Amino acid sequence: MASPLAAGPSTSDPRVLWRRQVQTFALLWTAYASYYLCRMNFAVAQPLILAEFPEWSAAQIGWIPSIYAAVYAIGQFVNGQLGERLGARRMMTVAMALAAASNLAFSMTSSYTMMLVLWGINGYAQSAGWALVVKTITNWTPTKRRGLIVGLISTSYQVGNVLAWLLAGVLAESYGWRTAFWFPSILLAVMGVIFAIGLRNSPEDAGLPPVRDDLGGTSRDAQGAVISDDRPLTAIEVLRLTFSNRVLWILGLGYFCANSVRYAFMNWAVTYMNDFHGRSIKGSAFTAVALPLIGAVGAVSAGWFSDRLFNGRRAPVCAISLYFLALVCLGFVFIPKGEWVVATAMLGLAGFLIYGPDMLMSGAATADVHPRATAAATGFTMSLGAAGSILSGAGVGWLKDVSPNLVEALRAAVPAGIAPMLGEWTVIFLVLAGLSLVPATLMVTIWNARPKGA
Repeated sequence: MASPLAAGPSTSDPRVLWRRQVQTFALLWTAYASYYLCRMNFAVAQPLILAEFPEWSAAQIGWIPSIYAAVYAIGQFVNGQLGERLGARRMMTVAMALAAASNLAFSMTSSYTMMLVLWGINGYAQSAGWALVVKTITNWTPTKRRGLIVGLISTSYQVGNVLAWLLAGVLAESYGWRTAFWFPSILLAVMGVIFAIGLRNSPEDAGLPPVRDDLGGTSRDAQGAVISDDRPLTAIEVLRLTFSNRVLWILGLGYFCANSVRYAFMNWAVTYMNDFHGRSIKGSAFTAVALPLIGAVGAVSAGWFSDRLFNGRRAPVCAISLYFLALVCLGFVFIPKGEWVVATAMLGLAGFLIYGPDMLMSGAATADVHPRATAAATGFTMSLGAAGSILSGAGVGWLKDVSPNLVEALRAAVPAGIAPMLGEWTVIFLVLAGLSLVPATLMVTIWNARPKGA
């Protein structure tokens, strides 16, 4: 049976192309999954850090992932532009080394200021990741299977999230929260060496014919000038194409809200299970993995649906999923305290509905919009999404701190039968429901957008 990856132009020996495609996919998948070992460990360690430093408020501890997100947002845009010139092999290798070093240093500090600085450095290092993954995998993949392949490779960050939580949960509970930072840093450093040796940025770099089928011909810049697709774009042309594209702006603004919802779940799911449902740290990490684990199924399904049922249109799948996600967020309000089994099932459903749009809006759709500047387009969208994720750290922490007063006001405003159901996480889930509706509606406005090769 033909592989979905090996659908590009033929070579003298198609098996060589196929092996290279599999190798590229495996290296990109494993490398990006490894990033998460040094990213999502903080979410697990967060309750234990608060326990060790009780003088810090939830809002203060929330500023650590928020600083990460702010620097990550800037880095996404900068590294997306640089990625067009330098490629994944060089940039991701350096980034993995920097992320490993910042995690190792984080495990050794007790200073709140140093934690902010080090996690910000980690945010910049981690930003040289997804845009380069998308650019590289699209270099090796034909348009008609882009949704499926980007969906498959996006399982790297869902599975990476699962492994990070499980590993950090065991390490933090058994050996202390600091172990959850220094041990993953070693694993990421080793992966960086393997990645540098094995990856090639494109078939041409490996001595093979090009695979992409959405290049060739001409395009126009913001001033209407004709640009030949056979020559490299200048930095100015990349910027003009990025900032003048209406669809890309809609994707970016939608991703701003969608990513704030995803990161709210990612940063606070373990704390929610521990704080509201009384699970241990390890137990909370083990149940919270339902979010990214079932999210991986959602991402692959969304990619397949967009390729097969919607002929390459990504927006319909995003809109439908996000409208249902808003209902799921609302459903969390009515889960009784201590009902962790129901909460786990709802986390899984939320993951299924959010990771599909996340992958499409930050991967397949950006490659569709900008076939000649995929890293720049993805970096632009990711930078806006990362800006939105800032809300998920300090924003959710602040909502949690002020929640008692807000809940009392809500109880006075709702029917008597509903009032007892409202708890300390009610306001947070209501805000997440509202944020889910915004990108869903924006996706409706680009319902018929499709890739050049569709």
